[in-house]
Amino acid sequence: MKQLKSSFKDLHRIFRQSITAREIAEHLVSFEADHPAPRVKAFMEARGFDVVGVREEGFITGYVEVANLGLGTVGAYKKSFNLSKVLNESDPMLEALEALKDSRWVFIKFLGNPSGIITRGDLQKAPMRMWLFGLITLLEMQMTRKIREQYPNGEWIIYLSPGRQQKAQQTYKDKQIKNENLDILECLYLTDKATIFKKSQPLGNFLNIINKNEWETFMGSLTNELRNNLAHASEIKSTDWPDIALKAKKVEEYLEILEK
Repeated sequence: MKQLKSSFKDLHRIFRQSITAREIAEHLVSFEADHPAPRVKAFMEARGFDVVGVREEGFITGYVEVANLGLGTVGAYKKSFNLSKVLNESDPMLEALEALKDSRWVFIKFLGNPSGIITRGDLQKAPMRMWLFGLITLLEMQMTRKIREQYPNGEWIIYLSPGRQQKAQQTYKDKQIKNENLDILECLYLTDKATIFKKSQPLGNFLNIINKNEWETFMGSLTNELRNNLAHASEIKSTDWPDIALKAKKVEEYLEILEK
């Protein structure tokens, strides 16, 4: 039996320590508090900025939004940082993703000071896409391991339709011709493995799958929408990120169960 060499802890070690909020953050442009607000507003509008930082004695102590600027100095419109919208540079991607569910931006602290910013546009960057794709891939690997563990003699095949069984057999034969060292379970699509978890009572109970239709819909969207978009480098709509954050959190929950 092939052993799974990756684990959820490995994912945390690699992605939490190496691919963090820092990897997608941008420098927060800032102005001294006594700078004329109309000039700052013109600067922001010319560059499409919604927010910039406000400096006092060389440190960024707050921020202003372009829509609120009027006459006077920029310091008169300064807002204090909301701790719920400030992350550390070493915080994991999931925290940045969740913070942006209900906000257009989140500030990032470097060396203890807010001096960076992440917007939903930054979520399109390669590190975030790599993190999401890796998360889904690890889920599939763990599902494969659990199916093999539950059905060591291939009894899982009964949960697939004749058409899906035939497709798996053909893929397996093609892999054998290419001398690829895989078994037939590894020739299934993620949606096939999701079907096995849906129809198998032991596997369904293990993942606490109560509503089978919701599970099928979730796994279908994870594969046919999110993973395909990531694999083909398709742009993800800004309005889709709150839903993606929920999906990522749910995948982590399933992974935690599968690792037990």
